[in-house]
Amino acid sequence: MPSGRQTRLLTRPNARTIRWPTLAVIVALGAWIVQSGAREGGDPATVALPVATAALGLWLCLLFEDDAADVTAALPTPLPLRRAVRVAVALPAVLASWFTYTWIGPLNGPTDAMVVWLVAVVLVALACSAVATRLVAPERSGVTAATGMVLVLFGTPIALAVILDRPISIDPVRAPAGGTSAYWTGMLAVATLTLLLAHRDPSRRGLSSRVDTPSTSMKRVR
Repeated sequence: MPSGRQTRLLTRPNARTIRWPTLAVIVALGAWIVQSGAREGGDPATVALPVATAALGLWLCLLFEDDAADVTAALPTPLPLRRAVRVAVALPAVLASWFTYTWIGPLNGPTDAMVVWLVAVVLVALACSAVATRLVAPERSGVTAATGMVLVLFGTPIALAVILDRPISIDPVRAPAGGTSAYWTGMLAVATLTLLLAHRDPSRRGLSSRVDTPSTSMKRVR
């Protein structure tokens, strides 16, 4: 079946099974966090917006949870295509919500640092979600993925700041180690590589592993 037709057939089921009510709650909570960060002359870009963006990432950590993983693993549709369609359906709502955040209070739209943080959150969340589905049962992978995302995005910079005796900060403008550009380039590269490696489809191992020849059948019988 051509990939274009597969994509169309996968879009509607994915749109139905994505946790939209959970996203609505997270978006409302994120808006409140950003608004709270703007009170009393505060700058929500330094703490509030990164936290609200990370909350959207927590929702993305649930994206690859699959209650029907045992069934869909045997389908001819490649795993990367199934996941890509799911991301394509879910991501526009996340981006629209985040863009709205950047106009709350004193904020005047996204800056380069905000965009870098958003990209990091999205890539790390999806990478953690993909890895988690391989480490634990796919239908219970969300919590594991969320834990990994928090450790990478918050635990790593805090640990580096403590080790290097630097001020603890989650402001994307202030890298915990090295230069800001080098730090985020490395973070994005590692997240992207991890995401790609975690999407090797275990159900597509080549013709020889799926077809039983008389010799291989006899070997298993023995």
